[in-house]
Amino acid sequence: MPDEPLFEGEQRVGDDTVTIHRSPRYFRFMTAGAIVGLIIALVLTFVFPEPPGFNPAQIFGFLGLLFVVVGVAAGAVVALVIDRASRHGAKTIRVERIESAQGEADAAPAGQTTGDAEGRASTESRAE
Repeated sequence: MPDEPLFEGEQRVGDDTVTIHRSPRYFRFMTAGAIVGLIIALVLTFVFPEPPGFNPAQIFGFLGLLFVVVGVAAGAVVALVIDRASRHGAKTIRVERIESAQGEADAAPAGQTTGDAEGRASTESRAE
């Protein structure tokens, strides 16, 4: 591979191999689990008869604490299972490390479309 700069002041300093895959957003799954837990707590509060000594707000509070924790844990487990399943379709790509004149190292996949100073897109590909 030639060490010619992609743009003025940039040169190739190395390359790496990385694995990319899609992964779920854990916070969203845990938030959805918490919401489902609150809905279950609300339903159970009014489905069963009220025990003596407790009002509905207290019952909802107790059940809400319990089912929110269980829902967050269940959402995290579902996200982990989906993450493990998505690794089956993972791709391994080669990226080139490029150093600019300012000394910053950037990584860009080989053959990726990049923009130049005027905003035009160009594709840089190097044969090995």
